[in-house]
Amino acid sequence: MRSRSNVWSRPNAALGYPGESATSRMSQQPNKDLERARRGNERIRSAPAGSRRDEHNVGRVDEFLTTALNLFAERNFASVTIKDIAKALDVNTALIYYYFDSKTDLFRATIEHAVAGAFDNVRALADKSADPPTIIAAWLSNHVNKYADIHRFVKIALDFRGAHEADPDIANAIESFYVEERKLLSKIIREGIKLGLFKQVDPNRMATFISTYLDGCMVRLVILPDFDLSGAVRDLHRCVLEQLAYSGTPRKKRK
Repeated sequence: MRSRSNVWSRPNAALGYPGESATSRMSQQPNKDLERARRGNERIRSAPAGSRRDEHNVGRVDEFLTTALNLFAERNFASVTIKDIAKALDVNTALIYYYFDSKTDLFRATIEHAVAGAFDNVRALADKSADPPTIIAAWLSNHVNKYADIHRFVKIALDFRGAHEADPDIANAIESFYVEERKLLSKIIREGIKLGLFKQVDPNRMATFISTYLDGCMVRLVILPDFDLSGAVRDLHRCVLEQLAYSGTPRKKRK
């Protein structure tokens, strides 16, 4: 997303969301799109919405989800309609309903998309077998470099908790972010202990501490747009390294 040449560079205080000034061109949709949305394949139409998304244009669906994320975060679930999203995308509403069964289905998919995006670069580091301190630093800096996306996720998650708690699929999609984060952090802390880089700590408790602090930062940013996110995350990074007694060399090699 953003250049990581300066991990701790302070993000802009004001978040920029795409506007809703796009002119609807529903009548200009290619016939094949409208026909596809009306008829479709019976096997695909009867499958869960997620299956349909997997079998078709991933790039286009990603665009739908990104636009929906912006609108849901800028306003709220109740006030955003499928028509609003279609207008912002310059597509027919029927095309959105082809990929998503309902606004609730789209909302859930939007959250899942945001969660997956938050972990992309950190998973890439883990796949390359980066050392534990590097992965921890990457996850913390992720909240600065990808603050806009994570900020939107926090806003729509808070909106859901305030009005849509009855939907278990959406609740599970939100919870998956914290489950994944806890697994990631506890695993790399445990690995750092095994390598002698960190002192003995409870990996799960340390992971919860990091997650809770970051949550506090993101919620503070929702309330106070001028909050110094990069400074707060930098302080957290320093605190975590102190708690883990990390000095840059394996503990077993120290004199």
